[in-house]
Amino acid sequence: MKTFFSSIVCSFFLFSLLSCNVYAPLNSNNSDLDKLEEAQKCLKDSDYACAISQYKNLSDPTLKNQKLCQAYLSKGGVTLSVLVKEINNSSTKMLSGLARALTPWDAQKSEDLDNAKTYCTAYFGDSSSQKMGLLLNTISLFSHCAIRVAKANLFQATHDTGPCNQTLSTDNSLTATDIALTSDGTVGTNSPGMCPKDVQDCGDDLVSVALSESDLSSLGFDNIANAINGLKSLNNNNPLPTVPSPMTDTYTDKIRQIIWKTF
Repeated sequence: MKTFFSSIVCSFFLFSLLSCNVYAPLNSNNSDLDKLEEAQKCLKDSDYACAISQYKNLSDPTLKNQKLCQAYLSKGGVTLSVLVKEINNSSTKMLSGLARALTPWDAQKSEDLDNAKTYCTAYFGDSSSQKMGLLLNTISLFSHCAIRVAKANLFQATHDTGPCNQTLSTDNSLTATDIALTSDGTVGTNSPGMCPKDVQDCGDDLVSVALSESDLSSLGFDNIANAINGLKSLNNNNPLPTVPSPMTDTYTDKIRQIIWKTF
């Protein structure tokens, strides 16, 4: 557990603390070190757009992907307090807890977490730090799914091939009935629920997360590994279903059912 929190605190969210600044004094203009220091100044003012513009100009691609991954996660609402409370939850409630923390949904948060997934995946793919790369990638996948779950508190669909256009008068209180009215995960004219494309994106994220369960456990991230294992228990102890081609209503209902059960 100590390793989990030390990795998070010094390498993930607290960009602005000088105690976490491992960079040497600046001695050249427009270097990566200059950009990192400028980004740190931006983050002290919670100016993520400013920091992101600096990170995008980094010449080291691995460092660039890591910093953009971290910045977009924070900008999208996955803050230190959210991480400590929700990602540290070893039960199947991790997903719904994270979704509630990201409620209310808005398009900017969704876009930020789309970007986080892109850069975290890239960092994981080229990182020599397997531990940090795996952790950031896993958090980005959970967050990418969770923001789509949060969206169900505002927008729903009445058919698995229909549009996501039923607007709700929300109280920002995300519950299982926002996902589907019943535990079977089906939707209909009188029983709207989580939009099919969002459900399918979530399913893809969760399958990707499940592939890392053993690696997460071996690297000391037991709480996350346990939460992933718990998702299988919601599918009658079977592996999470993979995305079919062509897409089927049965698959969409099954993933919606699994998400419903995390509440």
